[in-house]
Amino acid sequence: MPHSHRRHPRVLCSLAIIRDPGESSPRSAIRSTAIFTVRCEQKGGARFAVDHRAFDRTANRADILGGLAERIPTGATLIARASRTSQHYLRHAFAAGGPLPPADLQLLQRGRPDLDILPLECANSVLEEISAAYRIERAGPGSNMLSRSRRAPEEAQCLWAAFLWSQCSPHQRTSLAAAWQAWRALERARPLPF
Repeated sequence: MPHSHRRHPRVLCSLAIIRDPGESSPRSAIRSTAIFTVRCEQKGGARFAVDHRAFDRTANRADILGGLAERIPTGATLIARASRTSQHYLRHAFAAGGPLPPADLQLLQRGRPDLDILPLECANSVLEEISAAYRIERAGPGSNMLSRSRRAPEEAQCLWAAFLWSQCSPHQRTSLAAAWQAWRALERARPLPF
């Protein structure tokens, strides 16, 4: 039974946070962030924007997340992949006797209670299907840090497309996907920032 479709939020931000190594490692550092923003217009059109930043290993997590919090529009719906906390990490945290450190999304929510944050459980296979269907160049599983950082905007767009296909009505899917494809064609003509 398909679940009921929701209307696409007026302002939706899809967030990709690229970490090296993953969030469950105590040595994890945020290396790149991408916010893909979709604004639905009154007349049914949409505007798209990408905010993409790269960081070195020494960048402070609180500063990076604070910067993200400042750049997300007021009252937006924010989607991001739910981090799968590894069993190893959980065991380590319990052995250390401390509470688990808050995840990136929890810290963002703390700083921005106005945001409607939806962590999406999204399998890699689903994102791979979407990237193939829309010809989005995602960084593959074995990719190095630089290509994963460079491809953060594609990751954020894949996640948004997964949201669009799983949550929105067929009519909204069709019109938003068409507008997005047109925007992407223009974006592809521009050179990479780094």
